[in-house]
This record gives sequence, structure tokens and C-alpha cells, in this order.
Amino acid sequence: MYDLDRGLVTDPFGAEFDSKFFYRGFQHASVLSFLDRALNSGEAIIALTGARGSGRRSALEYFLRDDGGRFRAARLDSVPADGQAFLETVLQAFGFGPVDAERNELRNLLSVFLVQVHQGGQHLLLHIHEPAEISEEVTDEILRLTGQQSREGRLKVVLTGAEELNRLLDSSRMAALGDRLRLRHRLDPLSVRETNDYLHFRLAAAGCGQPADLISPAVATAIHAATGGVPGLINALTSGVLEASGGQPLNVDSVKEVAAKMGLAGIDAIGLEARLVISLEGEAFLDVPVMREKLLIGRHSFNDICLRDHSVSRHHAIVVPKGAAWVIVDLNSTNGTVVNGRKVRQQVLTNGDEIEIGRFDLTFEGGPSGDPAQPPEDSDMRRTVVLTDNFEKLS
Repeated sequence: MYDLDRGLVTDPFGAEFDSKFFYRGFQHASVLSFLDRALNSGEAIIALTGARGSGRRSALEYFLRDDGGRFRAARLDSVPADGQAFLETVLQAFGFGPVDAERNELRNLLSVFLVQVHQGGQHLLLHIHEPAEISEEVTDEILRLTGQQSREGRLKVVLTGAEELNRLLDSSRMAALGDRLRLRHRLDPLSVRETNDYLHFRLAAAGCGQPADLISPAVATAIHAATGGVPGLINALTSGVLEASGGQPLNVDSVKEVAAKMGLAGIDAIGLEARLVISLEGEAFLDVPVMREKLLIGRHSFNDICLRDHSVSRHHAIVVPKGAAWVIVDLNSTNGTVVNGRKVRQQVLTNGDEIEIGRFDLTFEGGPSGDPAQPPEDSDMRRTVVLTDNFEKLS
């Protein structure tokens, strides 16, 4: 599957963690920043959540490899319900053999170990990954361990998991642990632009000299639509499409076919019939597919479409789905958003609409044809607020 014709000398989308394939886009860079801040704070317990496959564990592993050896880390992939069994499991994770001792002896042994590691210039980090449940006994042991060491920061506990972890931590029976846990971060899926960059980054890291020739923006957008921007799903889908393509450049139809076989829920969102063609001073320079998700436009680099000019606000406008159509919403920009010569708060877009954002001209291609009976602009502020609320939920 990975041959010299493509320039790939290794698997660019393998499931195992490899630091050279770690993509430091906005979402993952924000996680690294959170980990650096949280693990250097006085907090002993932190949590990192996000969808399965979002890269929580990879981000933590990358951080630990890059932190200069400050932490001696161990991971638990399952948590016993019994407090004594939990202590035994923790000791074994840090390299101890089976210990036949009472609970108090296990506590003392772990405390001595913490002191020794601290004297050697390191801190212990216990990574509890995807805990399905945390019993009261185990909660008591975690609170005891972190409470004893919190002043000196000898032990950090990092909980990682999907939405189930948030529900667990917010439950009433976890109130004591929740009170101690004040730092949480959610790792969100990649945007369309980040997905494109992510795919090209990993291909380049595997030896491909021209990633854009193998995966076009249209194919990257289709991959994003099928996977929702979750890196683990992106890897699995792209690997399958590469294998099925027989050495040829990837196309949208092959993405749909493999996504259907994988049962990916986002396959119905694949549809590249609508696009924004962006021009500056009459010269077209960017062609962006419009998908069934937010498409944020503005001057700041965090936007999906970044237009670097002072005539454009940091977050200027957003395109969002509304039924079978797309709507552009002005985000209280300084210079406003103009559609077909009229300044609008929000408007349903139809094929051929001309949009002005600062010095840039955007042409909306595809989508429904214009309906002469439809008002050109929805000026009802209540409906504008609804769409703005949708943006806040999606961002």
C-alpha cells in the first residue's frame, strides 16, 4: 500500500503513537498549552476530555516526551473497584512487582516512592485512561495520595476520557473528586482546514513530497465530512481509501465508498455542490467547499477562512446550514457583510450570490437557485440571535 510511486516510506495513518506524526494544529497546540499550564500549577488532579479518537492520549504522550524528563509517568487502562487492588495496580504500573502487603503498608510504600522520585528531581504522573467507573474506595485513595503530596506537587493525576468521563465527574457521587478537580480541557475535532493540513502533514512526514497531489482540498473536505474531524477516524478512513485507490490520486467517490463500508455516520454530509470562490482585486486565489458545519470567516488565523486584511474583523461572518440551504451571518463586524450590494445581518445564500467582506469578494456557487418570492434578507433580530447561539455551540 505504501510504495515509492507515492513517496511513502512508512504508514502515515497508523494507529500506534509516533511523535513525528503528531500534528500541532490549533486544537492540539491548545491541549499542549493546557497541559503545560496545568501540570506546572498547584493542582494535583486534571482532566482532558474529547471524542474517542480525538488524540487525547497522543497529546499527553507527546507532551511527556517533550517536557525534559520532569515526570515519571505510568498509565492505567482499567481501574479496580477495590482500594487495596488500586494501590497494588498503581505500584505495578510504576515498575514494582507484586506486593503482598496490607493497605496501610501499600500507602506507606507509595509515599516513600514519591519522596525518592521527588528527591531525584522528578514528579510522578499517574494517567488514568477512559475510566468506566471510579469507586468511592478508589476516590478516597486518589484524594489521600494527592492531598498528601499537593503542596510539593510530587504526584499529578491526569484523567482522560470521552463524554462519559465528564458525566462521571459531574455526578453527585463524584462530588469530592470534582471539588478537587478544577482544571479540565476538551479536545475538539479538527475543522475542515485543519483536516486538510493534518492529512498533508502526515503524508509529508511519511515521505510524500507532494501531498496536495494525492489528497486535494475536495477529498480532504469529504474525509472531514465523513469523520467529523476526529483524527482517529480520519486515519482509519484515509488508510482505507489509500489502499482501495490502487496508487491513483484519491477522489470523493472512493471516500464515500470506503466511508459507507466503515459505517461512518457523517457520510451523508459529503456533498461538494456548494463553494465559495474568493477574490481580491479581481484575482481569484481561494476556492473553499461549503460543508454541513460552521464555516467561520475572519482575519484571525483560528478562522476556517482566514482573510488577512484590516478591512476584515477578527471574526467577521459565519456560514451555517439551515435546512437544505446555507445562511451567512454577520458577527457584528466593523465594516459589515454585503450580499448582492446590500449590507445584511443574515441571509440565505443562493447560487451566484456575490458577497463582500472587507476588500474581498466571495462568490457563492451551487446550492438552491434564488426564489423571487423570498425576501433578500431576514432582518428579524430574534432569528439572528438564534443563529449566533448556534455558532457559539459549534465553535
